[in-house]
Amino acid sequence: MTADERLALLPPVVLDTLPRHIAFIADGNRRWATRQGLSVETGYEAGTAAVHRALAQCRALGVQVASVFIISERNFDRAEEHLQPLVKVTCQLVRQAAADADGPVRIIGRLDRAPHALVDTIRVAEAQTRRLPGMTVNLGIGYDGRGDIEQAARAAAHLNAGDDTAALGIGQHLATAQQPDPDLVVRTSGERRLSGFLLWQSADATLHFDDRLWPEWNDAALLEALAVHAAQTRTFGR
Repeated sequence: MTADERLALLPPVVLDTLPRHIAFIADGNRRWATRQGLSVETGYEAGTAAVHRALAQCRALGVQVASVFIISERNFDRAEEHLQPLVKVTCQLVRQAAADADGPVRIIGRLDRAPHALVDTIRVAEAQTRRLPGMTVNLGIGYDGRGDIEQAARAAAHLNAGDDTAALGIGQHLATAQQPDPDLVVRTSGERRLSGFLLWQSADATLHFDDRLWPEWNDAALLEALAVHAAQTRTFGR
């Protein structure tokens, strides 16, 4: 089915409220693998396939920005035998995301604790896609929302030092500066929390919690999330 055919099937209210920015907290890969009697690495690989499906869906619908939480900063505290397969599959994910991209692939998060192979893969992907005009893809790797806010506040305070009348402008210094904030945040696996993903940016977002495990994410799941978002009335306090 082409992108135009998919759009034609959507209810008008969904099209009228189509998010500019959708953020995904891709949770449940390890639980999916356990339930299937498979290895954790296989779970990560299945989760990677779901990431590519979600990005393709967003791209086909005309979403401007899609963000996916892949590795939190705290995930780097995992034991080596658990971290190594996650890093291996994440390298593959980044390379494929760049190959599929029609817009910039950006990594948001701190990479000072990331293995060199992952950092090198990220730098190549970002360089390859930097000038592409299509949908921006943010991959949260080594990301922590509170850390994002803290560094933005420090940068804003330094810029405005000595000017008591200047607004801090924290949003201008976040990892997603110059992008629209998420209109819709999706978390899979039945968990009802943000786990630190895009905390500041999600202040006005629709929060959609899906009981599916992330490897089970598909077109129907996205349409359900868009319908939930379309049913919201956002007045932004006005």
